[in-house]
Amino acid sequence: MITCNQARDRLGELLDGELPPPLRDEVERHVEGCPACRRELQALRALAAALRPAPKASLPPGLWAAIERRLEAPPQAGGASRAARMTPTPRAARLRLVRWRPLAAAAVLVLAVGAAWLWNKPLEPAAVAAQIDFRPLLEQAEGNIEAGVQALLRAHGGEPITPQEAARQMTMRVHVPAKLPGELRWKSMHVLNMGEHHRSLAFYLDGPRGQLLLLQCPAGTRKEYGNRECIACQVGGQEGHVVRAGPLRLMHFESPNVCVCVVSTLEETVLTRALDAIRIDY
Repeated sequence: MITCNQARDRLGELLDGELPPPLRDEVERHVEGCPACRRELQALRALAAALRPAPKASLPPGLWAAIERRLEAPPQAGGASRAARMTPTPRAARLRLVRWRPLAAAAVLVLAVGAAWLWNKPLEPAAVAAQIDFRPLLEQAEGNIEAGVQALLRAHGGEPITPQEAARQMTMRVHVPAKLPGELRWKSMHVLNMGEHHRSLAFYLDGPRGQLLLLQCPAGTRKEYGNRECIACQVGGQEGHVVRAGPLRLMHFESPNVCVCVVSTLEETVLTRALDAIRIDY
């Protein structure tokens, strides 16, 4: 029987049809019985669908003939004197037609290709692989958690940002009440680099009863835990995965649109109430 960690490492191969039958069956059985792994597979499927190349634009049959007919059609009646003034000589008309025909055809081609590109262009930036390395944090799990959090932020080029700046730059909104369970206090917000084309937000809160770090990541983000085991978990009715290291719990909850990673040293009851109190609108 394989673990969540082992199944998670094989989801990409399962999606690509690259697993040999015995291993494929084992991974599929695990996914069927594990809602958290099943959601992660769904998120990877959504990511793969977003990465598929757009179909080639094909022009309607008879388009070129229709263009030529329009270009060669006589001008409509609009007054004899005006028509006489505007009618070019036969040579000029022929040259003008020769000059404009390829330009008109090119314009139609650009419009057709452009329409196909816009139709197939995702609303968000193109989905690409993103990853986060939690090892700098996990190395401090038995010691200075604050130092581990700062090491994680530095490892991903964390830059401080205010909620107001985040609201201007991103489509998401974070709502933190003045009072939080466990006497948690808002400490900082950072923008992290999750790959060449992804920026993500990290929200850090702490208090006398522990720390809480929330990471908003792209769906399907690859997570590196070193040799730590990742198992299925449930927090406040939400199913996900967790890595435990000393007092530290590192959880992630996946959906087709976003992955939320939660780093916590809080008791579970306090954590559940804190997560319920913080609202993030995407």
